Amino acid sequence: MEETVTYMDDDPLLGLGLRPVSLADQAKFNAYLASLRNPLSDYTFSQLFAWGNSLRILWTELHGHLCVFANGTGDLTMLMPPVGEGSSDRALAAAFQVMDAYNDAHQAHGHSRVEYVSEELLGRFERPGMLIEPMGSDYLYDVARMIDLAGGDLASKRQLKNRFLRNYQYQVEIYDAAKHREACLRLLQLWKGQQDTQHEGLHPTVAMKRQKETLACELTLECAGQLGVKGLVVYTRTKEGPWAMSGFTLGEGLGTQQSSILIEKTDLSIRGLPQFIFSEFCRVCWSDRPMVNAGDDWGLETLAWTKMSYRPVRLLRKFTLQPASRTVVQVPVEACLGAVTRPARPAGQRVAPAVA
Repeated sequence: MEETVTYMDDDPLLGLGLRPVSLADQAKFNAYLASLRNPLSDYTFSQLFAWGNSLRILWTELHGHLCVFANGTGDLTMLMPPVGEGSSDRALAAAFQVMDAYNDAHQAHGHSRVEYVSEELLGRFERPGMLIEPMGSDYLYDVARMIDLAGGDLASKRQLKNRFLRNYQYQVEIYDAAKHREACLRLLQLWKGQQDTQHEGLHPTVAMKRQKETLACELTLECAGQLGVKGLVVYTRTKEGPWAMSGFTLGEGLGTQQSSILIEKTDLSIRGLPQFIFSEFCRVCWSDRPMVNAGDDWGLETLAWTKMSYRPVRLLRKFTLQPASRTVVQVPVEACLGAVTRPARPAGQRVAPAVA
């Protein structure tokens, strides 16, 4: 089933030549994105399609470039820089004209910006007069280490995985929407309820992000086959208990060297399951690729600590890009490209158990 946003005939975004992402656009998007050597986890059709309703994602082509926009917060921004051959600066200038036209007409002056800019794409644009600010990073891991969880620095992960293997019987199956989707949806709601309870009292934007992520996850579960997404499900039981769907994970190939873990949801009451399912997914589906990408950390200290604790071998940095004349302080690009240190574990906070 294909899900897209429904727009009124007088929607100003249609007048700007923008349209929602649909499954029919997949081949065109993939042709553009295939040119990237080091793509971010954000640069895939499945991600843009799945988040299309939550973030109100729209797209068009400008000067031979794919241009993807978001209108989920009332203003109009870009979710990634223009991707294509030829003059990327010309395409970027045209994209800013589109954003400015909408934002100036909707009391969002100065909101025009490009988010999720990779270092690779940053190099395609002339930067004088542009403000470049850090936005986080994708965490990349050695897939062989994630399978074995070997070494002293991963001992706690290995111990949790072994604890799960000791305490539970389990069955692992390749995800099939017709067979597993309904059980996965029930588990998704269980996970969301556990997370809402665990993080009650945090900033409301965190709960809002979780709700949007849940909607994107539901659509990915439904359309996994059409999107070319692989998945794994885990059923568990104690020695005398009934079998229950306890975890699922979905991912896809990213470029030629990476796999990307899009979704990982588990029953948080089952200790060691997140470590097991991440390791097992790498072993079963992604052992042919040297790197596994677990996405970014949403700017959450607990999630950043957890992802760093798996010892990434590389961080793919992300930036925002906008004209410096519309801002107060300019951050030199050299500062943005500096070393990233491991964040300290937040005092008194429980660390999220999943990598992704």
